Amino acid sequence: MAAKPKSYEPELGKQAAKSRRTQESILNAVIELINQGGFAAASSTQIARKAGVSWGAVQHHFGNKEEILEAVLERSHKAFAERLGDERYTRGKLETRVDRFVDAAWGHYQGNEYPAAMEILLATRARRGNAEAGIQFDHEAHLQLWRSVFHEVKLNDARMQEAIYTLHLMLTGILIQSLLEPADFEVPRYLKRLKRIVLAMLSE
Repeated sequence: MAAKPKSYEPELGKQAAKSRRTQESILNAVIELINQGGFAAASSTQIARKAGVSWGAVQHHFGNKEEILEAVLERSHKAFAERLGDERYTRGKLETRVDRFVDAAWGHYQGNEYPAAMEILLATRARRGNAEAGIQFDHEAHLQLWRSVFHEVKLNDARMQEAIYTLHLMLTGILIQSLLEPADFEVPRYLKRLKRIVLAMLSE
């Protein structure tokens, strides 16, 4: 009986999985370095060392440091969309959905990706002065997400965008204050107030 031809598909699958794991290790290294020591801590040498690969391997997967930083921003955006895009946020009374949505958004903001993304945006703001620089805030995607969750709300796009910005600005402020005063700042109190504000804006 003739030998069966060797199949390379499983090998290619393993290689793709290995490549994906390496990319994730690099991104995790960048995020951890920034969260622990600030933007300056994520040097090329430290990124490679933390990820357990050579800088050449890092460049093979991402090209250069700026592209790595863009990938961290993209991962943060994707993580937010995946977390808040779950169908359970589209069910129940409006007040219930607002409560769940704010809690889930806060979960993302205090996670690993968002603080690192904010550090990157602040540190690279000088070269992001024009509309073409870097990943931009996807207004349309956020509007679609909010309209999917709060499907009965009839606000026009501008008013809905105000609610989106209100949530973003207040959660960012709560995060910063909780980092500055971890023992004294009452996060639940301000999250409860934020929920009332968002509900009022959506009920106008």
